[in-house]
Amino acid sequence: MNGKRMAGAIAGGLVAGLGITAMMMAGENKSGTPSELTDLERAGARQLGVRSVPPSDRLPDAAEQAVVQGSHLLLSAAAGAVYAATVDEDAGVVSSGIVFGLAFYAAMHWITGPLLGLKKPEWQADAATIGTHTMVHLVFGVATAAGAKAAATA
Repeated sequence: MNGKRMAGAIAGGLVAGLGITAMMMAGENKSGTPSELTDLERAGARQLGVRSVPPSDRLPDAAEQAVVQGSHLLLSAAAGAVYAATVDEDAGVVSSGIVFGLAFYAAMHWITGPLLGLKKPEWQADAATIGTHTMVHLVFGVATAAGAKAAATA
């Protein structure tokens, strides 16, 4: 395995994850309601039996925001590592990024989240939500692939 490619894929995933994090936090500030990431974190905390989970309508404070966004960035880095470990080095950036982004979206939103009871099944979401999730994960996949390719050829 190419260590530079792995590092690049992780970096690409982190850059995309930071962009998504910024969008989610901006959306929280604009709407005054917690983001999906915050909702997911709170659902997981409730399932783990955490007693001090904030009310669903309260915006996260700085400590909770650090946990929510830190977890999201760890997942982004892990997804980058999965990309580097599973996608052929000769694969095209756009094509492999699109396929990986869609696969990651399906794995997280259509399968894992609902199976763990963290979110409603994605097929119950409206078209705008599905469209947004799809686009965000496509960009994530392409950014991850681009990071891997750039680092491998540097």
